[in-house]
Amino acid sequence: MFKRQPSDTQFLIVTFVLVLFLGVPTFMNLTEDDAVVPDAIAAGQGPALAAGRTPASVPAVGSRISSAISHLAQLDLRCAKKAQSPLRVEGSYVQFEGKNCLRDKTLEIVNKSNGYTASVFLKGTDKYQTDLIQLQKGDNEITIRYHDGPGKAVEEVVQVHSNQI
Repeated sequence: MFKRQPSDTQFLIVTFVLVLFLGVPTFMNLTEDDAVVPDAIAAGQGPALAAGRTPASVPAVGSRISSAISHLAQLDLRCAKKAQSPLRVEGSYVQFEGKNCLRDKTLEIVNKSNGYTASVFLKGTDKYQTDLIQLQKGDNEITIRYHDGPGKAVEEVVQVHSNQI
């Protein structure tokens, strides 16, 4: 009727036996030197298909690599008023850098041809740079607008012609 409580020694022996039964096979499985099976073969695909795959971001050998920035246009706006001829671009993006002659004004650059609004990054107190402005094939009208708070906006238009998309 009365059962004896297990002693600390019995508890330690049972714990040691469980660790041996569970721990030793796990340790042996982790230290085995099996050959690694490629994922494509493990998924049921043949080795020919697995050998022909390459990362999409790495261009194939011998392919032509073209830069995303195919033309970097630098403009000094409002510093020297002169008629500018249309810019000709060989790519599908353009990036503007320039001198911000109207300090303490908000600058907005929009490609009216496709509605893309560029992000403008100020570089110091009197310079700026945009992100890549997406172009359409053909003529693009890019509006550069300075906002003078509640006052009027100063606007200039730059024509950019893109030969490819």
